[in-house]
Formats: sequence, structure tokens, C-alpha cells
Amino acid sequence: MHLVAKIVVFLEVAILGAAGGALMAFYGVILLGMLTGSSNMNGGLAMGAAGIAPLGAVAGALGGVWLAWKIIRESGKRIVLGLGYGLAAVCLVAVGGWFLVQEMTDGDPYEPGKEPLVHLEWRLPDKVRHDQVDRVFRQMMRSSHMNWILSDWWDEPRARDEGDRTVLRMVVQIRWRVTGRTFQLWRAPDHDNRITVDLGLPRDPKASADYGPWREVEGYPGNEFRWRIERG
Repeated sequence: MHLVAKIVVFLEVAILGAAGGALMAFYGVILLGMLTGSSNMNGGLAMGAAGIAPLGAVAGALGGVWLAWKIIRESGKRIVLGLGYGLAAVCLVAVGGWFLVQEMTDGDPYEPGKEPLVHLEWRLPDKVRHDQVDRVFRQMMRSSHMNWILSDWWDEPRARDEGDRTVLRMVVQIRWRVTGRTFQLWRAPDHDNRITVDLGLPRDPKASADYGPWREVEGYPGNEFRWRIERG
């Protein structure tokens, strides 16, 4: 029992050290980048921090190994037993709690192939060439569940004209039954100037044969959107 407790303490402290080192390296790089004014375009800081995190994990694991060895050598049998099995119990409870939270907050996803499709039309204040649409315009839609980016693509046709204005047409696939879905539209290469709107979609939208009314985008005169839902 004592030997098993020693092994458990050794592994637990090393793993906790690795996790702590990775987190410190990840958020440390992001904080340092923010303090030095580094560009965060397209999530550059997070990607750079993710590359450094493994080094932090290695350093943390080495520190954990040293600390575990020190604890085992200098602590009595009861302390080692208490730490070993106590930490194991805490870890089991934490892991069980994590899975429970994930089950309760998984966003109630749709079955594969059953996801609703949002057909979105966006009326611009001006007219643009249709063959330039996919080169100039960029769009992205996020779900309030974990802030995940939803799949989107251009509809067919991707644009049409209404008088002296162009209507962009796109499709977004909904993955989770949650409220609060935001859509962003911008013109490349001005990635930092994005129009962001809440589409006002219900949690579990029903199919609709026709598009709804046009809605004006607050703060961006001449921009309007409307949508309809397709269900499989």
C-alpha cells in the first residue's frame, strides 16, 4: 500500500505540474503579447501561445517530479498515504464532475445530418460585381455554445442585384440547440472592421418556406439581412 501510494503521489504531482506549466506558458505568452502590443489578427497570439505550451508542460513536469521526490523522501508513511489516495479521490471527483458538467452543458447538439440550415441574405448599400464577391467579402457565424464557429458557405447564386444594390446569399449550418448566434460580415483585407449582428434565431428554429422581413443593421446604414430555415 505504501509503495502504491508513493507511485500515485509521484504521478499525480508530475501530471499536475505539467498541466500547471502548460497553462502558465500559454497565458503568459498571451499576456506578454498584449503588454508589448503584438498583433492578434486571426488569433495569432493564441496560436503562438499554443506552440509554447508544450515547453511549459515539460518544465512543469520536471518541477513536479522534483517536488514529488522531495515529498516522498521527507514525509512520513501516513502523510504519503494520505496524499496519494487523497489526491486520487479529489482527481476522480473532479473528472467525474467535469464529465457531468459536459453532459449537462453540451449545447444539446443535433444528430449528424439533421442540422438546420440558415439561408441568409444580406443586402448591401451599394452594388458589387458578382465575380468579386468571394474575393472581397468574408463571413463567420458563432454559436453561444463554447463560442464555436459554425460551418458556412456561399449559396447558389451567391449574389443577386436589387436595383442599385447587391444582395449576398450564404448558408450556415446550426450545430447546437442554443440561443444567441452572432453573424459577422467584413470586407478583406479590413479584418478588424467587422459588422456583427445577432440574427435573432430561436433555440430550435423551425423550417420556413419563405424569407422573413428585412432587418436593418444598427450602426451600419444601408445594410439589411433576412433569413429562412431549411430542415432535413
